[in-house]
Amino acid sequence: MSTRILAGRYELIEKIGDGGMAVVYKARCRLLNRFVAIKILKPEFTKDLKFIESFRRESQSAASLSNPNIVNIYDVGKEGNIYYIVMELIEGQALSDIIKNEGPMEYRKAIDIVKQIALALSFAHKNHIIHRDVKPHNILITKEGTAKITDFGIAKAVNAGTIVGNGATIMGSVHYFSPEQARGGYVDEKSDIYSLGIVLYELITGRVPFDADNPVTVALMHMNEEMIPPSNFVPGLPKALEDIILKATDKYQINRFKTAKEMYDALNNMEKEILFSGANYHSGADRNATIMLNSIKGSSEDTPDEHSKEGEPGEMGKNRNKEVKTKKKIRINKVKVAAVILALICAIPASHLILSAFESFGSAKEVTVPYLQGMTVAQAQEELNKLNLKLEEGDEIYSSQFDAGKIVSQDPDAEMIVKEGFTITVNVSRGMEKAGTIPNVVNKTASDAKFVLESYGYVQGSVTPENSDLPKDVIIRQSPEAGTEAGAGTSVNLWVSLGSAIEQVPMPSLLGKDIDTAKEELEKAGLKIDSVGYEMSVAYMTNTVMWQQYEPGEMVEKGSGVNLKISTGDQPPASSRSIPLTIDYNSAKNEVFALTVVISDESGVKTIINREQRIKSDGSEIISFSGDGAGTVKVIFDNDVVMEKSVDFNTGEIN
Repeated sequence: MSTRILAGRYELIEKIGDGGMAVVYKARCRLLNRFVAIKILKPEFTKDLKFIESFRRESQSAASLSNPNIVNIYDVGKEGNIYYIVMELIEGQALSDIIKNEGPMEYRKAIDIVKQIALALSFAHKNHIIHRDVKPHNILITKEGTAKITDFGIAKAVNAGTIVGNGATIMGSVHYFSPEQARGGYVDEKSDIYSLGIVLYELITGRVPFDADNPVTVALMHMNEEMIPPSNFVPGLPKALEDIILKATDKYQINRFKTAKEMYDALNNMEKEILFSGANYHSGADRNATIMLNSIKGSSEDTPDEHSKEGEPGEMGKNRNKEVKTKKKIRINKVKVAAVILALICAIPASHLILSAFESFGSAKEVTVPYLQGMTVAQAQEELNKLNLKLEEGDEIYSSQFDAGKIVSQDPDAEMIVKEGFTITVNVSRGMEKAGTIPNVVNKTASDAKFVLESYGYVQGSVTPENSDLPKDVIIRQSPEAGTEAGAGTSVNLWVSLGSAIEQVPMPSLLGKDIDTAKEELEKAGLKIDSVGYEMSVAYMTNTVMWQQYEPGEMVEKGSGVNLKISTGDQPPASSRSIPLTIDYNSAKNEVFALTVVISDESGVKTIINREQRIKSDGSEIISFSGDGAGTVKVIFDNDVVMEKSVDFNTGEIN
């Protein structure tokens, strides 16, 4: 396999993945001397020109996304009948493998992963890109614990668990896709939020909420069946977390989080609330109420005794949940099944036929939950009485934001839609924490420590950095210590870790050695190549190191990058000569258009032609440009990118 070279620069080393429509290889980019992952389209998909065009267009869209939680796409190309995508190589595991090998995940770890993916989706959505296939298989976890999402519309797995629409349009993987995807309806950012909610459910419980022998049945379950609350499988799960999952996976888009960032904020705020209050854990008393709030009946065939009485655990509710858990039965209307299958195959809305089958609501009037925070219990009761809603006092918690007797939080949140007679639970402030209970912030991050101190009514004092064995930015110790008696407003001084003491290593001698040998020597010393320049030299042979940034034996911080210069012998480096490029005007949409040419190299990005007027009928022109190292040249007509190629400024090669 190592003898296969793509585009004259990508050396395929080994196969590391095999999906429904593509094979993934580990490869080495000879030009930039780095390892990458290359996804190659399987031959059976290379004959469909419409599919290929979609593959190319969506790959280029995804390549525009640069985010720490999104797998970077470096290049998209074609060689013969081989279509490929060059991506960042991730050393780690797919989240699906972690779930398979380790089972249910501790909820704090699950939240950390989902928060990272929520930020990635938020970034993509702001750039008008919807993933449409969010699932654990498309989430990679690095060795450092960073979550990265991949396959933005470019590699949906085509298999028995995937629904394919008209013209082989990939609609998503059935266990994770939204009810609107099942109906063949309108898909937007909230469809990704639904799928992310399913992922969070699976991380915490170790199972997907809906499963059956065939994908059509699973699709019907997404549309019609109520999700078994995750707390049924995970006793002691924070109620706030369950509410977030059920809101994200609401069957109606309008009831979900408005944005992925809003879901991230909800998870983040929930963590902080639990951190300083220790409250809001799941209790059986309101479990069924939560189900009513976050799920809407999808079929008139549901049994009347679906919930027990409000505010009571109820044996009927428990037994029903148990029955659903063990039997997982679904009543299927034949007409509805046929309509769903048609919608799934054709990827078209079947609104009148499908919606009429599951939009049968109860007769109780729906109302909007008011904002109660900051009110007294009496004031809140008065507001709720106007809407025929009930009030139940939950926990009393300390708060530096709200005076004693004022409502700190509520469940459900304001603006949620519930039915008349529903019970709103409120947590009431006990006022500011009394003296003598300075909290323990050792081993917390500096930002979390500040938040906790302020939540208890104290002030962060001086922050002193120190080297330690603890990770960077973690609190080593505090003064006064936790539990010390102190009045509100007392300053607490903190010592924060800088990480382990900086290790230094001697710089090896690289002069006269070729670039590969120099790289090996640096890696042995714990260093790496930062940048490489090229200059003429009669003293050093061509392609050998003629200059190094640090003198041999000089002590350098371990992990540092080192700049090198490579000899070009008695010939000037290619970067000092102009590289010609022919620009064909035929791609212009208008007879008169604006031309822009942008060059990117190791020294940065520069525009060499900026919106200069050109005439399409003139045919073409030749431009010249130069640069350092490796980079790209991008040609833009008006606002459309018509050409983007990789450039090796050292050799003058354009790919």
